[in-house]
Amino acid sequence: MSLIKCPKCGEMFSDSYKTCPFCEEDEAYYSGKVRKHKGRRAAESRRRKTPSILGPVAVIVLILLAALVVWLIFGDQIKEAITGEKPPITDVDKPDDTIDKPDDTPVTPTISLNRTVLVLNVGEKDELKVNGTEDTVEWSSSAPTVASVNSAGEVTALTKGNAVITAEVNGESVTCTVTVKDESDAPDDGSTTTKPDDGSTTTKPDNSNKPSTGTTKVDVSKLKLKLTMGEWVSTIESPNSDGNFEITSVQGEEWTLAVDGTTAAVIWSAESGNSVATVSGDTLKVTGSSSGRYTTITGKVGDATIKLVVRIR
Repeated sequence: MSLIKCPKCGEMFSDSYKTCPFCEEDEAYYSGKVRKHKGRRAAESRRRKTPSILGPVAVIVLILLAALVVWLIFGDQIKEAITGEKPPITDVDKPDDTIDKPDDTPVTPTISLNRTVLVLNVGEKDELKVNGTEDTVEWSSSAPTVASVNSAGEVTALTKGNAVITAEVNGESVTCTVTVKDESDAPDDGSTTTKPDDGSTTTKPDNSNKPSTGTTKVDVSKLKLKLTMGEWVSTIESPNSDGNFEITSVQGEEWTLAVDGTTAAVIWSAESGNSVATVSGDTLKVTGSSSGRYTTITGKVGDATIKLVVRIR
């Protein structure tokens, strides 16, 4: 017995059959007749003749899913490569401008002292008071050997020189510049120093048994006036023909005054009510703005008087 291949359906069958049993099964199936032989191969043949679409659909779905994943990961790079446009910066990439930055605005103190400048003779005492607070004040001196201060704000002049008294309250601080003089620096003319009526008192030592030391002799013509503003220093070598020193300046400039040629302390004062310049300690501040206007700043040094004419440029 041998096998024969059906030229119609391509199936192999035994040569004992006169015709292809598989073809007869297909004909019986479609005609509704029941065949003796089971239709296993015929059914397989029918399945081959009606291909399923599930396979191609699954392939397409997988391709689309793969494309979506690629786009989600590399979409921005692909778009930039095609269009040449860079993707917009997202909020995550942007710097956070809401983060608090240090505030460089200077803080104006809410407290103040009853004095910002104090001139005392050795041995004298004066009391400083802090306005604007009832809290505990911490007092300190930059030069305790020149001028000391106690917990009540009482300043004691110890030796000739300068010191800065600082009052600190709740992180805020204010200062007072103290100049301590010898008795020999004070004018021997019986004059007294008038202080603001702020309730403070000055205690002077009892010098009734001390011999008079006299007043320091100063020759104004031999003095030099040095003015400093930041890194800029100007020296006026001598007074003019009127016996005055003279400068020209503009509004807002601040000068530190110093006198060369004497060891005596200089006490500066400005004309009352003038609108050109003010003086505090040894600091001269130009406040006027009208060109040509002027005022005279007076400096008392020993037995002499220095006059500085400040003119608006």
